[in-house]
Amino acid sequence: MKILILVGPPGSGKGTQAEFICKKFGIPQISTGDMLRAAKRAGTLDKKYLEIMDSGRLVPDEAIIELIEGRLQQPDTGGGFLLDGFPRTVPQAEALDGLLAKKGLTLNAVVQLDVPRGLLEERLVNRRTDRKTGKIYHLMYNPPPADAELEHRADDQPATVQKRQDAYEAQTAALLPYYEAKQLLRRVDGVGKPDEVTSRLEAALA
Repeated sequence: MKILILVGPPGSGKGTQAEFICKKFGIPQISTGDMLRAAKRAGTLDKKYLEIMDSGRLVPDEAIIELIEGRLQQPDTGGGFLLDGFPRTVPQAEALDGLLAKKGLTLNAVVQLDVPRGLLEERLVNRRTDRKTGKIYHLMYNPPPADAELEHRADDQPATVQKRQDAYEAQTAALLPYYEAKQLLRRVDGVGKPDEVTSRLEAALA
């Protein structure tokens, strides 16, 4: 049974590394953002939470815990799971501790991908999406073909990138020490090629 949490700022390559972890351990990735959107589409999200989501506010922790609890009843989580996007705050971490304890489950590790802020901003601000194919390119590392119809997403605009980084730092400021105190935190250098980061991550989880 492998229960892991993956933490990393926007632009840290979390998506790529989450894919590797899930493949290596044969566990599903549980993304709370994806679950909320799916519940909204399926019409299974409580009306009061739906109104909160539609107004752009954050859905309360108890709603997320309810969704995670429901997800853990599915058979593919029998060997463990990787949590992505939750918890982001100490109260959320405490609520998750309570849920795991209730189910007799133990968290194995919390992996933090460390990337300097300047590099994160460079990675995000230079991203472009091809409107025709939906493919994502990077002006410096993965230039688009000449015929691509490029779009600079709102999320990747400099001012938005700064705000996202600020929000991430504010949220995790207390979360990382919380897990460090429990000796669960594994910090992984997220700078370099994806496979180099993967090797470090594998060593951290060995």
